[in-house]
Amino acid sequence: MKNQVFLYSLETKDFYTNEENKINDKYFKALRIKSRLKKKKEKYNQIHKLQLIDKQLYKINSITNEFKNNLNTLIDSYEGVRELREGSLKVNNQVGLFESSLTRKCNMKSNKLTEQMFIIRIFHYSILKSIIDNGFIHNNSKYIYFTSSAGQIRTKKIVCIQEDLYRKYEKSITCGLTVDVINSKGGVNTNKYQAYLALTNSASMEWKRFNIDRMIVVDDIETNVFTEVDYIDRETFEITRKEMNVPIEHMDGCGIMLPTVSKSSYMFRMPWMKGLLTPFDFIKFIEKTGASPIIKDIYGKEYNILEDNINIILTKSQFKMWKYYDSWEDYKSKYKEYKCEASKLNIEDIGSKATINYQMLQTLTTMTEEELKTIAQESVNDIINIGTDKNIMLRVLGATKENKNANYFQKSLLLYPELLSDSHSREVIKSKKKSMVMDGRAGKVTINGYYTFIIPDVYAFCEWLFLGESNPKGLLDNKEVHCKIHNEGEVDLLRAPHLYREHAVRNNIFNKNLEEWFITKGVYTSVHDPISKILQFDK
Repeated sequence: MKNQVFLYSLETKDFYTNEENKINDKYFKALRIKSRLKKKKEKYNQIHKLQLIDKQLYKINSITNEFKNNLNTLIDSYEGVRELREGSLKVNNQVGLFESSLTRKCNMKSNKLTEQMFIIRIFHYSILKSIIDNGFIHNNSKYIYFTSSAGQIRTKKIVCIQEDLYRKYEKSITCGLTVDVINSKGGVNTNKYQAYLALTNSASMEWKRFNIDRMIVVDDIETNVFTEVDYIDRETFEITRKEMNVPIEHMDGCGIMLPTVSKSSYMFRMPWMKGLLTPFDFIKFIEKTGASPIIKDIYGKEYNILEDNINIILTKSQFKMWKYYDSWEDYKSKYKEYKCEASKLNIEDIGSKATINYQMLQTLTTMTEEELKTIAQESVNDIINIGTDKNIMLRVLGATKENKNANYFQKSLLLYPELLSDSHSREVIKSKKKSMVMDGRAGKVTINGYYTFIIPDVYAFCEWLFLGESNPKGLLDNKEVHCKIHNEGEVDLLRAPHLYREHAVRNNIFNKNLEEWFITKGVYTSVHDPISKILQFDK
């Protein structure tokens, strides 16, 4: 994805009244004086001068607190609709967002600046409440609160959109689902609602030739996996290591599609839907196993996979707001009526080698110095030889055939490597070497590994779905994985961010069955393995 839409990232101070703004300026001026006095105090050791500065600090503290209290009182007592202050839209406040279903639906132009939408960072909750309740005015247009993604909630940011624009495309964005309908059916957690609504703002590309009539949603598979765990008592918080059955939803966030749809896995987005789609030939599975092609969707309606020409099977965990629709037909009819969009992102593409970080190194608590040197060897070699080895220079600068998003400089180096001798290239290499050294000191080193998708044993899923096996065998046993990227033998599965001490060492195996059914470069895991609990699979 290369195209972006540019918009302004603001703060709550950009919505101050003139009176509030004057007090705010005085408050920050007082803070600067306070800072200078503190620095001045550090330079003196004469008692009488220190006492004088302390008196000044005491006075400026009182003034600062007074300004702050007055400002908060004004903000809290304000009634009415706030306006965006003139002069708030500055060049250094501009940010870029990759194209999304939202920007495409609202016809926001690629690589252009828009004022149809704003990101606002919250410092005053009274102003947040005012914007949520009343919106705000800019250029005689009213703007309303739209949503906040999970990441924006953590960083206290909101997204606001031009009201007229949102009302025009609201039902297309929400697939006809209104707040009144949601509340009439039991309501929903506010944060989850915002995060699900924000899916439409995910960086993505339009899924062309998508046909919702060839898609259904089925239940998730859950089995008990017998394994050793650290069991935490909820009452006493006492931890006991023991063996027990652990219920695991193996397809959590994952669905399957026929290889005719795509031979590569990718993430997808639809209104209220998200997750991973991975290719698996379930038609061939039905034919080879003699399974019945008739299955039920999450609403209890039966489908014949063959006769209904189904090519995508989603799981309930991917359909976040399923219970607020009367049926799958209800969702489909609204999807068509309001011209909703399906999109995809993160299409499987194994690029350059991955890096390990300091967190992953720190959890290897018994690692020796020699083992650390072995892990860091590739990065050390690159740092030592980057000034003399042409292949290393090209690779670390991203001038490789694998780099699908190469810039003009990288493309030029790939076409004509002799440019490495150019003075500009030498400066870039010098800067890159310095960066690599800093990364190494921070524990960020290149390893013989790659970023790829984690995929459950989808053969076992089809055994459960089509053959009705409550405890499917699948193609992988406990502690086994299958990944085409690496050779047979032990592999260490890691996730970023590193949450605890999750180094899931597993045996990477190959056989005819696996290569016939598992066609992607993802890493397939067993339904008999508690690995999803160790790595906290999050699709």
